[in-house]
Amino acid sequence: MEIVEGEAISPEEANGPGWITAYNRKPSKSKANQSQDARPTSTRGRRRDGGRTAEPRSAYQRLVATSRLPQLPRDTYRIIVRPRDGLNVAKITPVQFEQALAMAAALAPQDLMEDSICPNVTQNIFVVCTPIERNARAYTTVQQLRLRDTLYRVAVYPAPPDNTCKGVIRGIDIDLTDTQLRELIVTKRNPSALEVKRIKNTTAVTILFQGMQVPNYVYCGASIVRCTLFRRHTEVCYNCGSLGHRADVCPNPNTTWCRKCGLKTPPENHQCKPHCTLCGGPHPTADKDCKRKFQVPYIVRQRRRRRRRRGRSRSRGSSGASSRDSSATSSTYATSRRSRSLTPTARRRSAQRSHSRSRRHSPSRQAELTWADRVQGKKPPLRSTPPVTKVTRPSLPEHESEVVTTLRAELAGLRATIQQLTTQLNEARHQIQTLTAPKDPPSSTVDVSKPKRRAPPLREADTNDSDSPEDTLNEILRLTRENHDNIDTLSRRVEALEQKATIKAKTKARTVVSVDPTANLPGPPNSM
Repeated sequence: MEIVEGEAISPEEANGPGWITAYNRKPSKSKANQSQDARPTSTRGRRRDGGRTAEPRSAYQRLVATSRLPQLPRDTYRIIVRPRDGLNVAKITPVQFEQALAMAAALAPQDLMEDSICPNVTQNIFVVCTPIERNARAYTTVQQLRLRDTLYRVAVYPAPPDNTCKGVIRGIDIDLTDTQLRELIVTKRNPSALEVKRIKNTTAVTILFQGMQVPNYVYCGASIVRCTLFRRHTEVCYNCGSLGHRADVCPNPNTTWCRKCGLKTPPENHQCKPHCTLCGGPHPTADKDCKRKFQVPYIVRQRRRRRRRRGRSRSRGSSGASSRDSSATSSTYATSRRSRSLTPTARRRSAQRSHSRSRRHSPSRQAELTWADRVQGKKPPLRSTPPVTKVTRPSLPEHESEVVTTLRAELAGLRATIQQLTTQLNEARHQIQTLTAPKDPPSSTVDVSKPKRRAPPLREADTNDSDSPEDTLNEILRLTRENHDNIDTLSRRVEALEQKATIKAKTKARTVVSVDPTANLPGPPNSM
């Protein structure tokens, strides 16, 4: 995403009446979400513990802090009212403004029951939120307000809806109207584009996108045009020199000031050094070289906020690991203090339990190798471990040894039976292959010299002889299947016997590892 210099435009041009069509294209939420979002839940300006936050350090930070509004209802039409003719928003009560606006828009008091009106003293404007499209269109037709028997001109326009962002494309022909631009850009090829509007009489065009992402390129008809992120100017009044509002809505239009140094009501032949009120640099306020001239877009601020959250979560994870280490150290210290307060008998018992735990849970550790040692294929040396002595328990009773001997003999007999059945099975397979092998066809030579003889009639004995190979084959197959079943049964019995023998062998000889208590004691110092 690329960020470029913005264009100096008025808010009416950036948020003109054309933006109201974007509300109809934008997907809306349910009524339940509207009522829930309508509740003012903003906690800006306060800490979680209830105290006030510190005052911003610079003029720009003070401007950002004072320009913030309370949480306004979402999924509503947001209308901006900019008063003219020196009308000061801070000196008008909200009830007076509400009555004057309803009268100018020809709306009854009951029509404003779902609307919200909030003044912004820093920018010297009013923000009106309404969920009814008819009220929004009525507000945009207002051009004058009567307050305290005085007629003030106002500029009313709809602001872009929530969850939207703006992009800028450049090099667009000036001859194209907003309607033609809308037909070229707001198409299926740009699915997130909601509305377009030209910036004054320049070749730059602003595009309103759904969501918080500006595409790098957009289609303008069949042409692919580069799109960049839109950045707003920091509003500076050229009449009174205040930050936050423009000269068209200045509440003090008769005030003079020096734009170079910011001095109020400067004398004649005033000589000064340039000083920027926003950044403090050696240039006029909000000059083209000012670092604070453009406001940071909401998308960029949201991305920075997410990065800070990820950084805090990572720091919490590292601090959690260190806290776990410190808790382990403190628990060890507490255990040592408790051991000092125990009686000698309790100390011996705890020592025995600790020795048994160390035997169960402390395997031999290996020293770590360097990268060069791993490349050379060296094995990690074992750390110093206490000597291990094996203690054998007495042999099993006589009846257990007899059972093991009987099982071994039975196992040997079963293995011999399996070997015999396997041999018989191989012989049966060989006989089957011999019987089913194709025989050589008879010779085609015919002896012509001898006369042909008539074949004698078949006898019963010959018929029985011809059927004997098939009977033999069936019998061999039956024996083969029986041998397979016997082999499977014997295999299962052999496995069961092997498991029993293994268990008996394990219980026959047991080893216990005992730790030499004198192994960890340091040796005598070397004599120098």
